[in-house]
Amino acid sequence: MNPLHRALLTFEALWWMTRIHLSNINMWPAVMGGVAAQDALGAPQIVGLVVFTAAAGGALFIVNDILDAEGDAVTAPYLPLPSGLVTKKQAWYATGAYFAVGVVALYLACGDPGSFAIAAGLTAVTVVLSMAYSKVKDEGVVASFVISIPQTVPAVIAWMLAGGGRPWALALVVVYHLTACVSNNVLAALRDVDLDPLVGNRTLPVRLGAARAFRLAAVVAYLALVPVLVLAVTVDGGWRGLPVAAVALALMAGSHRRTLATFHEEGRGRIQRMADMKMFKTGEYVRHMAVVACLSLPAALITGALLYLMLWGGGKLYARRMIKGGIRRSLGIAEPARKTSPA
Repeated sequence: MNPLHRALLTFEALWWMTRIHLSNINMWPAVMGGVAAQDALGAPQIVGLVVFTAAAGGALFIVNDILDAEGDAVTAPYLPLPSGLVTKKQAWYATGAYFAVGVVALYLACGDPGSFAIAAGLTAVTVVLSMAYSKVKDEGVVASFVISIPQTVPAVIAWMLAGGGRPWALALVVVYHLTACVSNNVLAALRDVDLDPLVGNRTLPVRLGAARAFRLAAVVAYLALVPVLVLAVTVDGGWRGLPVAAVALALMAGSHRRTLATFHEEGRGRIQRMADMKMFKTGEYVRHMAVVACLSLPAALITGALLYLMLWGGGKLYARRMIKGGIRRSLGIAEPARKTSPA
C-alpha cells in the first residue's frame, strides 16, 4: 500500500479515537456559559471554546482508550488500539497534538494572557480529574461525579470571558450540566454492561444490574429538567425554552419503558445497547437545547442544528469506518478476535 495512504488511514483511526462526533455534552457548556452571562459571549469566542472542548476532550478520550486497552479488547474489539489500527505510541502522540490544538483555541478565545492563565488553571484541574476517572470508574456515582466536573468547567470559563453577571443563571447551568453528566455517564457504562464483568470492571450497572442502573440514570435525567424550568421562569424570555423542554421530556418518557425492557435481556452487546438507548439519548440532546433556548433561542437553534448534524453524520461514518471495519479492510488487517476472558 502507498505509504501516504497508510498514513492517512492511521490519522483517520486516531481521529475516530477522539469520539468528537459523540462528545456534544462536552461542547454544550461553552455555549450555555456564554449565553448565561449578563452580556452574551461573542460567537467567535464561543466557537473557539467549542473547538477547545472538542480537541481537549478528544485527547482525554484517547488517554482513556490507552488506559482501558486491555478491557476494550473484550468489550469493544473494533476500537483502534485492540484492533491493531494504531499503536500506543501513536496514540500518545495524537493525545499531545489534539491537546495542543485545544490550548491554541483556548488562547484565541481568551484573547489576553490574564484570562488565558485563569482558564488554563481551571483546565489543568479538569485534566487531573479526567485522568483520575479511569482509576475510580468502578466507584459508582462517585466516578460519575468526578467526570462531570471537568465536563462542566467550560461553562464557567465561557461565563468568565463574557464578563460575568447573572451568577444565579450560571449556577443553574452548572447544576444542570453536573446532573446531566452524571446521568450520561451511567448510560455510557450501560453500553458495556454485558461484557464489563469479564474484564473485572465493577461499574455501577454491573453492581446494580442493568435495569436498576437505567432506572437510576433516567431519574437523574428527569431531575436535570428542574434547573431548566427554573431558568424558564426567572430569565426574561426564558419561556421560549419550555416547548423545547417539553419535546425533550416526551422523547425520554416515551422511550423509557421500551428502553428499560431491553435491559432485562442479557447479552445484547455494546452496539445493540447503543441502538436501544438512541431515542432516550435524543431526548437528552434536546434537553441541552432547552437550557440554551431559555437564555438565547437563536443560539439554541444554531448550536442544536450544527451539533446534531455532527452527531448524525459522524455516527454513520464511525459505524462504517470503525465498527464495520472499513479502515481495517483498507489496511488489510484481519477482523480482531474477541477475547472471552481477561488477558
